[in-house]
Formats: sequence, C-alpha cells, structure tokens
Amino acid sequence: MRTLFKLLFIVLFSLTANAQIVVIDPGHGYGATTSNNPDGRTATEIETSLEVGLRTRTLIQNSCSTWTVQMTRTTNVNGWTSVTQRAQMANNWNADRLLSIHCNAGGGTGTETFYCTDSDTNTAPDIAFAQKIQTDMVTNGVWNNRRCVEDNSFIAYHLGVLKYSSATGCLNEIGFVDSADATKLNSSTWRDTFALSYFNSLKSNLNLTCNTTPLPGSFTLTATPECNGITSQIKLHWTASPNATNYDIYRNGALYASNVTGTQYLNTYITVGTIYTYTVKAKNVTGTTSNSNGTLSATALNCPPGAFTLTATPTCNGTTSAINLIWTTSANATSYDIYRNGNLYAHDVTGTTFLNTYLITAGTTYTYYVKAKNSIGTINNSNGIASVTAINCAAKVAETEATTEINTPQTEIALYPNPTSGIFNLAVNNAKNKRIEYYLFDSNGKMIKNAKIDSSGEHSNQQIDISHLPKGIYFARILIDNREFTKQIIKR
Repeated sequence: MRTLFKLLFIVLFSLTANAQIVVIDPGHGYGATTSNNPDGRTATEIETSLEVGLRTRTLIQNSCSTWTVQMTRTTNVNGWTSVTQRAQMANNWNADRLLSIHCNAGGGTGTETFYCTDSDTNTAPDIAFAQKIQTDMVTNGVWNNRRCVEDNSFIAYHLGVLKYSSATGCLNEIGFVDSADATKLNSSTWRDTFALSYFNSLKSNLNLTCNTTPLPGSFTLTATPECNGITSQIKLHWTASPNATNYDIYRNGALYASNVTGTQYLNTYITVGTIYTYTVKAKNVTGTTSNSNGTLSATALNCPPGAFTLTATPTCNGTTSAINLIWTTSANATSYDIYRNGNLYAHDVTGTTFLNTYLITAGTTYTYYVKAKNSIGTINNSNGIASVTAINCAAKVAETEATTEINTPQTEIALYPNPTSGIFNLAVNNAKNKRIEYYLFDSNGKMIKNAKIDSSGEHSNQQIDISHLPKGIYFARILIDNREFTKQIIKR
C-alpha cells in the first residue's frame, strides 16, 4: 500500500510540476486593424503582436498538453483592454508566466526586453525570464541586441501590466515598425520564427520538455493548366514547407487529395474550359499551414486532337458508284475536314462517316485523308492516305429516288425551276437542325459557289443566282450532316 501511495504521489507531483499557466498578452489592439485605437498604434504593431501571440499559443497547445494558455486578446476588434485589466486577467488565471508582446516605434532597430521587480521579494525569476526571451529573440530573429533592462518608472505606460501582475513576466519589443525592421515584422515566415523563439524560451525557462516539432513553415503554390499529349491537366507545384511531413490539396474549397508527400500534383480529372480553385496545406504532428499566396484559380485547357485512323471502301449507292469513308473518333476533335485527291473536299464534318457519291467514276482511283480539328490545332488520320478504286454499279437494280439510301422519305431535295434562266431554288424538306451545305460545280468539276443553309425550320429554301454564268450543265452537291446528295441543274 505504501508503495502504491508513493507511486501516486510521484505521478501527481509530476503532473503538477509540468502543469503551467502561460498568459500571452498581445499589446494594444482596438477597433479596426489599422486605426481607431486610443494610443494611435500602427497596423504593424497591432497585427504583428497579435499574430505572433496566436502562433505561440498554437505551438504550445499542439506540443505541451499539460500547459494552459490564456490570451488577453485574440482579435483586433474586441474593445480596448487597459494594462491594469490585463494584469488582473493574468492574476485571475493564476499565471505562472506572463509574456507581453509589443513592437517598438520612434526610431532605432533591434529587439529589447523589459522586466519589473517593483515590490518583489525575489527578483531573480523575472530577470532570468527576461534575459532568456531577449537572448533567444536576438539569435532567432537575427536582431540587433538593444537591451534587456528593468523598468520600474513606467514612463512607457504599457509596462504597467508587469507592475500589477504577480506572475513572473517580461515585455518584449520585437522590433521597430518605423525602420527596416518592418519587413520582418510583416513577414508570415518571420512571425513563425518569433513565435517559435518564444515557445522555446518558455520551455527552457520553465525547465519543461515538450514536443519540439514546430509548425510547418510558409510556402507558395503555383497552378498551371497544361496538356499532356491529348490530356488536359492542371499541374500544382509548391515550394517545400519547412518542417512539413506531407500536404493536403483542396480543390474548389473541398479536400481533394490528402497526405501527398512530394511538392507537386497532377490533377487530370477535369473538364475542359472549367475553372478550378486550389489551396494546399502543409502538415506535421504540430499542426497545419496553408500556402502563403492564397487560393489560386486555373482554367482547364482544350488540348490538340488525338490520333485516329481512316478506312475508305468502294460501294454502290443504288446504281451509282460511291466511296464510303469511316474513321475512328479523334479525342478532343470538334470537326473534320475531308481531302480527296489532295484537295479539300468537305469541311467541318461533325460525325465520323461520309459517303462520297459526287463525280465518282467506276474504275477510277481516288485518294483520301481526313484532318481532325479544334481550336488548338489539327492532326491527320494516323494511317496515312487511303487509295481506293470505284467499282461498277451499272448491274444494280435501279431504285427510285424516294427510296434510295441517298434520298430517303425523310429527306427531300428539289431544284426549281430546272432548267433556269438565272435564279433557281434549292429546297430541302424534313432536315430540321441538320447541317446543310451546298457546293455548285461546273461540268469540268470547278467549284463555283459554296454556302451553308439555315435549317432551323422543317423546310429550308435557298435562292441561288447563276445568271452571270454561261449556259450549260452544272452540278449541285448537297451535304446534309454527313450524307452527300448530287443534283443536276441546266442553265438556259
């Protein structure tokens, strides 16, 4: 029983010895962050003291579970708290250590620390604490060592927080806001450094051991839209965060990938033309730090068309010789151009088939290739030029125009008046919302006219003027989606 009691006593003593109450007092602060405070402090003073104090608290809370941290203010907009009120808060919390954080002004550079032994029976703790804070801040902040002194005169009224507090305490002026020191004071990376210096000073002064892993340091992110061949992707790359063990990636505000151990990530699950936002958080056992340049936006790129293949097969369309073109889909392509015998024959085809019936002569060899297109570029079918010889279809049983593969009952095409003395109509019925385009050729195969026809209604009609052309026979090649129709027109 005595042994058990002894063990319990040791455990309780150990917990009591390690249980510390630390009060962090960020100086000043009132109303808006840049003004509206009774003693006219600058935004750098108000914000730096608070931010360093909050980061010091985070380090303690994440590393020293037996410590209790209290803050005299946690925001820049919480009303004015006098120095006597701050001291009373520390006394009410029964603080073991009081660290008051400020920034200097009025000329000069470097860091300085003040302590107060007024009415103290034992002055050594305050002196030792102040000297430790000053020494570490000089070293870790790479500051000019101004001084570490006692100030019982309270000419600087903010030192009253030390006079009226019973805790071992000191007041550290990190640096000067009206000198080159301001660059460090406003730096997120340096604020982390100041907080870590305070944290380690407190541990040393209290002679306690806690987790020594600091928070991940500041880092920056870039988000670059790019193409990997035909695949659109957004490349995320960030600088290494000091002390980080891994990273979490947030896309559009939600966690997207976790525990990434490198410093880059390829996001390929995206939609072309869509805008995505990204942030990255660096992590370790102590806590997290977001990339210092904030949320980034990136728009997924459209990438060039991908490889595809073409087949060209001789066939018959009734008694008419024809060549049937079929090609595989080209990734990212929005349309295709068809080349016959080296010349552009049909453009902006949106499907992957085309029946060529115009001026196909049995026994004649034709060559074809297809070009896939989008706004980024073009690519030819990967298996090269297809060469094919038209077959003789004269033995085929004639079929009426109304039931041929070309003119089904669903699609009706008429040219009138035919013959014409100058102007004729091209009428297309039952082809609503289909792509309709016509090409007009003379008897030598020279193209004379080319235009698209509005197909928003059930019946489409286009007037074509050939009054300026000589008398003779002309051919109209009509494309409806990916099907080809040929009509003859006579000019008198």
